[in-house]
Formats: sequence, C-alpha cells, structure tokens
Amino acid sequence: MPTLQIQPGSNPVTAGAAARGAADFRPLVDLAFVAGVLIPGGIALAEHGIATWVCAAIGIYVAGVEIRRLLEERALLAGRATTIATITHWEKSELSEGGYDYSVQYRFLGPSGKEYVGKDSSQELPHQGEMLPVSYLRADPSQNLPLATFWFYRVTYTGFAGWMD
Repeated sequence: MPTLQIQPGSNPVTAGAAARGAADFRPLVDLAFVAGVLIPGGIALAEHGIATWVCAAIGIYVAGVEIRRLLEERALLAGRATTIATITHWEKSELSEGGYDYSVQYRFLGPSGKEYVGKDSSQELPHQGEMLPVSYLRADPSQNLPLATFWFYRVTYTGFAGWMD
C-alpha cells in the first residue's frame, strides 16, 4: 500500500491564540441582561401602563432573591464543612395561608473550637435541645445554614445518623 504523500498541515497553537473563558464574557452577559430587562420593560410601560411595570419589577425582585439564595447555597457547598448544631431556641408561628413555620436558633463549634450561632426558619425543623446538621464555610463559619433549609439542593441525612444518636 503506498504511503500518503500529501498530508494536511496543522498550524501550531501559539500563546496569542489562547481560549477565552466564561469570565471574559460576563460583561456582555450583564449588558444583555440589562437590555433584556429595560427594553421589554419600556415597551410594556408604553403599551400596558404602570401595572405591567410593577408586576415585572416584583418578578425581578423574586428572581433576585432566589438567585442570591442559590449562590449562597453553592458557596456553602463548595467550601463546605458539615457539623451538628444544637438548637438553643425554637419558636412556632402560624402561617396566614394555614400551617406553621418554625424559627430556630442554633449553635455549633467551628474548627478552631470557637462557638458560632445561626438562625433560620422552615416548615420542618427539630425542637429545642435537639441536633441539627449544619453546613458552613471553612474560611468563615459564621456563614452557615441548616441542611434542612436548602432550597436548591437535596441533602440526605443517612451519614448523620451516627452523629445524632
């Protein structure tokens, strides 16, 4: 079988041809987001009045709250450490649409032995004196959340059974 005489050439990759990362495009994404909000918002205001603008503003606020919570949970999971906290204060309040909401304060020992406190609310949290799995940032244990209150990530408690008994 004859050898191939003409082979396609390959240009070497140089330092100037480095790939662009996602961070390089963040200003464009921010600009597109602002334009995507302001342009339709202006059109809605002109066409349908102030009520549409108010509804859009409320929707953007709710989305902002959810994005902040998602980023907070992702940060806790990225640099996470998990421990068991003790609930120091427990309060039950009735919701206007029915059911109950539980507010708890808890404390736990950080990696240096310093005591940290936290508080959160949910529809299902243990009573005062009981144990509560908590995720915190290793670099800053004051940034913490009970695993039961994560909105965007499901956490199973099978690994904590030995700790909690």
